[in-house]
Amino acid sequence: MNKSMGLINHMSQTIDDFRNFFKPDKEKIEFKLHDVVTRTVALVEDGFKNQRIGIDLHATANPVVFGFANEYSQVLLNILMNARDALLERRPDDARVTVTISKENEMAVVTIADNAGGIAEEIMDKIFEPYFTTKGPDRGTGVGLFMSKSIIEKNMNGGLSARNTGEGAEFRIEV
Repeated sequence: MNKSMGLINHMSQTIDDFRNFFKPDKEKIEFKLHDVVTRTVALVEDGFKNQRIGIDLHATANPVVFGFANEYSQVLLNILMNARDALLERRPDDARVTVTISKENEMAVVTIADNAGGIAEEIMDKIFEPYFTTKGPDRGTGVGLFMSKSIIEKNMNGGLSARNTGEGAEFRIEV
């Protein structure tokens, strides 16, 4: 009975999270970055686990950010889902996504790194363009990263960039 109640409470919280997740923010607020990142990771971690993808969260700081918490969460979700798609396509051993929260030179920084092999160099400068996608028409529209960059750069006066590491791709959000 306790396990069932725990599952029901988790499902109820997930419904509340989704309802709040898509509610548009009306004004900029101060929010703790760790809270938003943790909530977003919680939305995807069961699905990642079911697909045998590990997801790790590391925090060396908990900066306070002034901006739109739900929009920030949508950016994180988009990048996480892209990482999942790359991992499912390439199937590396020990598929993993690592999310790191830090503070550098008064900037709040979140990096999302995967071990899916990276982004082809010939398309790296195109990934933030509208309607650019490497996925088939049934799986992607090519607007996710474009919108994510717009949210971070135009709505929150920050930066969103991508680079290849030795193992895969790393997206960096600075606000």
